[in-house]
Amino acid sequence: MLAKVDSARASQNLGAEVQSMKFSLPLCMVMMAGSLIPAAALAAGDVSCVSGQFAASVESGKPTGDASAIASQHKATYFLDISNPGAPTQVTLVWKLDGKETQRQSLDVGTSSHWHTWASRPLGRATHVDVEVLDLSGASLKTDSLTLAQSAPGV
Repeated sequence: MLAKVDSARASQNLGAEVQSMKFSLPLCMVMMAGSLIPAAALAAGDVSCVSGQFAASVESGKPTGDASAIASQHKATYFLDISNPGAPTQVTLVWKLDGKETQRQSLDVGTSSHWHTWASRPLGRATHVDVEVLDLSGASLKTDSLTLAQSAPGV
């Protein structure tokens, strides 16, 4: 008789566990589905470009140099001040030299109202530089352009 009682209890316990799983399984699936979306992607809509500017270089965390310095070194730096109240994310710089896309650079952006980041690009003989800043979803945050004076032949 003892075996029948234990068997009945086991059956009742198993039934309770199965019933409990019926409720927790959908909750678990919802929680898992939510975790499939990266937190950075959810925060992408909150990212904005406070300012952006061309520079010859960055010294002590600040952009330095003007268009003539950029032209003489044949390299440009693009300095960004990004507002990101959400989770860490990335922005992408799309570089165009004389109208042709030449490079995409992804930059990490942390949580801050003024996150500073920058990237540099050799210019070769380009006379016109365009930069577009994209958020993680590909939306444009800012565009900027710089025209460089052509140097005299042989210089």
